[in-house]
Amino acid sequence: MSLKPQRPNYPKPLLKRKLTPMRDPAQKRTTSTRKVFQEASATEMPQTGKSSMRLQPSRSGTGSRKAATSGNEVPLSVEKVTREGACVATLQSGFPQSYIDLFYLTHGKFSDLEIKTESDITELKERLTNAEKLFQEGDFPESFRVYHELGGYFEKTRENYDSATYFYKRCDELAGKNQLYSEQTTALVGLGNCAYKTSKIESAINFYEKGIKIAEFHDLKHSLYTISKSLTEVYRLEAEKLEFNGRTDEALENYLKCLEAAKTSEDKIAQGNACYQIGLIFFKKEEYEAALEYLEEYLKHSRAVNYTEGITSALAKLANVHQAMGEIQTAIEELEQLNKEASDNDRQEAQAEATLNLGLLYQQQENHDLAVNYLRKHYELARKLQDRNLIDSASVSLGMAEAACAASKFSELISDDFEKLLQWKVKRTKF
Repeated sequence: MSLKPQRPNYPKPLLKRKLTPMRDPAQKRTTSTRKVFQEASATEMPQTGKSSMRLQPSRSGTGSRKAATSGNEVPLSVEKVTREGACVATLQSGFPQSYIDLFYLTHGKFSDLEIKTESDITELKERLTNAEKLFQEGDFPESFRVYHELGGYFEKTRENYDSATYFYKRCDELAGKNQLYSEQTTALVGLGNCAYKTSKIESAINFYEKGIKIAEFHDLKHSLYTISKSLTEVYRLEAEKLEFNGRTDEALENYLKCLEAAKTSEDKIAQGNACYQIGLIFFKKEEYEAALEYLEEYLKHSRAVNYTEGITSALAKLANVHQAMGEIQTAIEELEQLNKEASDNDRQEAQAEATLNLGLLYQQQENHDLAVNYLRKHYELARKLQDRNLIDSASVSLGMAEAACAASKFSELISDDFEKLLQWKVKRTKF
């Protein structure tokens, strides 16, 4: 009997099997997982490492999020985050303003600023959508905070003042429309700072002045103090520019504004400096009484803070004003005080100025002995300072004073003491 070989009972090949259709629960779970990872790769790619933007976490926790998975269902690959993809995903998520902002930031609208790294793109996208979402929900203070953080980041960390201004303006509009007056003054300070740092002084003044008006109207004392400090500086810069261009009256107006801002911010040094500049302008305009008022105020402020340079400068200018007014004796008193202050504090340049002016004033009064005395001190100081031009000038002044002194004494001998004149003639003794 022949036997047919029996076929081993191996399993059927996989390709010849009939696969049983997946039931509903399993099918639903797989579809859901695929959708989650598709969304994650298109919109919210998990960050790897620390973001280079270094922004603080926002309140609603829109930091880097990982897509939730269940069991062992792990995607094989995740798409790379791109600028274009992030922008499109932002718009698809229902945040049109964030789409515009992100596009500008990632495509070089702001002075060649380009955000290209995945972490920065993701971080910016999340910040912007968070701020817009908070705005849509009516949480205006928190939305303001996120936008202001972005402005501060671009101003201080990236030093890109165009993009910082862009977000500060958003903050100004948001706060103004929703009666957040303290926040609005904060935004205006940011706008003023960016204008100041880009040398747009007139724009900075306009932003700060707008903030001052809001702070004054709503009695925001802290904002008033802060903005006044900034205004003091920009008023001074504007005044200096106007004065340099010969626009003296406009410069004076800005110095006066600078003084008022310094008073509001309780900045004694700035008050004194403003008084000094105002006094000088009044002196140039030959309004001597006004010049004296502000220069004396400057002297007072300088003494209050023991500012030696300010004290000597004030005394020198006060002497000049009194001399111009014809009050020679008062001018001499101011210069004597200047000489003492400068000598006590080893300020040789100020002392040289004082001795020169004292010598010339005494010479004008025909007090030749004192004139020679002070001009000799002036010459010695010029030599210590090793200023060639000053030395030459001092030697000429001293020579002229000594000649005048000798001529005066010779004249006295001729008219009053004939016997001394004869002795001098014989012995050629000094007068």
